Amino acid sequence: MFTDATDEDIEGAHLLANQCFHHFRKLPGEKRGNFLRLIAYEVEQNRDKLIRLAQEETSLGFPRLEMELSRTSHELRLFAELAENNQWREYSSEQGSSKLPPRPRLIKQNIPIGTVIVIGACNFPLAISVVGTDTASALAVGCPVIVKAHPEHPQTCQFLAELVLLASENAQMPKGVFQLIHGPSHSVTQKLISHKDTACVAFTGSLKGGTALSQVVNKRDNPIPFHAEMGSLNPVIALPDKIAHHAKKLALNYVRAVNLFSGQMCTKPGALIILKSNANNSFKEFIRDAVALQSITPMLNEGIYKNYEKSFKALKGELPLLATNEKVQNKIKNPAYCRIFELNFIQFINNPELRAEAFGPTSLLIECKNEKELIQAIESFEGNLTGSIHSLTNDQATCQKIIPLLESKVGRLLWNEFPPGVTPGIATHHGGPWPATTDSRHTSIGKNAYRRFVRPICKQGFPQQSI
Repeated sequence: MFTDATDEDIEGAHLLANQCFHHFRKLPGEKRGNFLRLIAYEVEQNRDKLIRLAQEETSLGFPRLEMELSRTSHELRLFAELAENNQWREYSSEQGSSKLPPRPRLIKQNIPIGTVIVIGACNFPLAISVVGTDTASALAVGCPVIVKAHPEHPQTCQFLAELVLLASENAQMPKGVFQLIHGPSHSVTQKLISHKDTACVAFTGSLKGGTALSQVVNKRDNPIPFHAEMGSLNPVIALPDKIAHHAKKLALNYVRAVNLFSGQMCTKPGALIILKSNANNSFKEFIRDAVALQSITPMLNEGIYKNYEKSFKALKGELPLLATNEKVQNKIKNPAYCRIFELNFIQFINNPELRAEAFGPTSLLIECKNEKELIQAIESFEGNLTGSIHSLTNDQATCQKIIPLLESKVGRLLWNEFPPGVTPGIATHHGGPWPATTDSRHTSIGKNAYRRFVRPICKQGFPQQSI
């Protein structure tokens, strides 16, 4: 239904964004805050239609989409408050002095970076999409936004864009502050981010997609920030004392985390590492029981399902399958079967491809025979969004050794918890070393997400009233 944007469409969108930038960024924060609050209002007023459209296009389920819409409106208001109080400017100053040696008066504050291209996720049609954190935080600090609609939920994207444009009109925002571009072809995205007036890109998606776009950005005549969040393995370490005392509960919570929302979460635990112990056999039985209890839900679309089945067949050719709920009878289209594979340290180390994310409810149970192997396994990880440690008192000596190692590999470290789900807030950090993201210093969720879209400027000798 939605055709690829033409070169003229892309040029026109950039022209409008460029023309409005300086007007938009100079508006009082209260006006931009009001704009974001009006978007939240329109989103909530059209809640039922938005959720229905998103369900038709993604099959994520009404409870999940209800929760996601509430999170989206909350985020919009969070960034409205940020725009209004101007805290994002992070203002600092030094008084000048005429005494020897003379020192000039310095003022430093953040300013918006320019036009931001937002490329949202397939698995979050509301919260990481047209009006998600990327768009909300960029608008809050005064950056015009051009969103590339996701081809797997274009109707949802279009309706959200119409609500943003209505809010923009009611808030009397300059034309070009927000625009939506459609295009199933990858060339549309490439042209958007290659354009000379693009100042920054925010991407959420696969490692393959993020790597390809990163290469496009690197070929530009003028380099720009490219902020990509690309998912990860999210290793979980369960130590012997924890397994010995809480095996059944631990197994159930692990499998629930793997299977949550059909495993289509960038923070799904893709690997559980354990040390050899007498309690492991019963722990594995509890995992089998837990997998059998999991309901089978549909995946986002046929393409995601086929890729999931392809990765499953590749794993099945290499590793024994510990547990699956595949035998459960169902008539669900694109079913997400929960699968846990079993392997040892040597197999894991000798197969680097096993460290890549499998998008769906699949995870690896890796058994190490001693602490040395555990440490080597952790050292072999690439960058991850999260890492988790499950431990009790007798595990503390091992914990002290592995915590620094995990800190160097992840953006969020959890203690006796599982990672799916990210609560937006001031302390939230959703990022991590490559290949989890392209810049581990920044978060794509939470209040500090705006820092991707600003840069500091220092003014010397200016009078206070001119700033």
